Amino acid sequence: MKQTRSALGTAVKQMAENAGAAAVGISSVGRLTDKPSMDANYLLPGARSIVSVMLPLEDRVIRDYLGKTNRIGFQLHETETYRKLYAIGTEIADFMKAEKYRAVVAEPNLDYRYKDSTEYRKIPYQVRQNVLDWLASDSFYPVGKFKKAILPVLYDVSFKNSIDWELTPSFSHRYGAVAAGIGHFGWSGNVLHPDYGARVLYNTVITDCDMPSDPMLEKTPCDGCRICTKVCQSNFIHPKKKTSVTIGDRIFEHNKKAHNLRCIFVCAGFSGQNKHAGWSTWSPGRVNLPESDDALEARWKEFVKVNLWNRNHYSKVFADLLYHSEKGFIRKESERFASTCGNCQLVCWQTREMRRQNYDLIVNSWEVSGNDDFPSPVENG
Repeated sequence: MKQTRSALGTAVKQMAENAGAAAVGISSVGRLTDKPSMDANYLLPGARSIVSVMLPLEDRVIRDYLGKTNRIGFQLHETETYRKLYAIGTEIADFMKAEKYRAVVAEPNLDYRYKDSTEYRKIPYQVRQNVLDWLASDSFYPVGKFKKAILPVLYDVSFKNSIDWELTPSFSHRYGAVAAGIGHFGWSGNVLHPDYGARVLYNTVITDCDMPSDPMLEKTPCDGCRICTKVCQSNFIHPKKKTSVTIGDRIFEHNKKAHNLRCIFVCAGFSGQNKHAGWSTWSPGRVNLPESDDALEARWKEFVKVNLWNRNHYSKVFADLLYHSEKGFIRKESERFASTCGNCQLVCWQTREMRRQNYDLIVNSWEVSGNDDFPSPVENG
């Protein structure tokens, strides 16, 4: 006999907590209708409820990363935390299936809808990856010249019309966490937990079981300090302009973000210093970004064609970026694709004093060196 909907919800939350989740909440899909990335039916047609789970990132590991004493430690910790979240989600989904309901675990990060499009799938991922790895590899002069000549054609065929720069996820874990009552938006657009701030990761299980929804948080932990805007090297987070999103019957506000390419250029490792002088992210890249968002996509296209074949730091990052985006945090090799930023999330802890300390770590740490021709990543100062 199936358990009652209320009993199932209680059992699911207890299971998640026993598996190690720091927070878990449930929401009906009816609360999530304002944005395409809220539509749980994309992953599970007939979805009725979502289960949101959260794990925090360790404070010591974060501070070692922000102060530039240990990058690899954070990279491995973040990857393993995502894998643990996915394992907890899998346990919940298996339980729902045993109760004769359908359930799927969403990918915890880097799962974008453009990858399911007909245009993108015209070329299999492995073909794209092999071509990018070849373009980024060492070459003698004649081969390098050949790569440079064919790259514009390869770019137009493979990428020109297949990337959605809106980067719509299969399902937004941020919106799910707010709907399920375990988080609330901060100014940065990251979702904060009252006990941990934004140094948390979320994942979501989607099911056709109609379980009772938990109450949403009444108050945001964000006090409006805007430190998140001060640790962004790309002007991605606006200090004043805001936007809103409706979840359930409530309107939530956060900053109006700029073009996603601003975040990609920095977080992927192409640019470590652009807006703020005197400090950098972990990236040795030094790409200068245009002031206007209107020029960003043209800048990206130009940048790809100049660097992808050029056997430099940037060409390797291009190849790793495709790998990272396709594999996600569950299947990728932990060592491939370097963590370089994440400042807006990692700086934001639960008190303003903690955030100020984190800010000081960032701006007073050493500057990763590099140049536009062949920058080499540096691990320690």
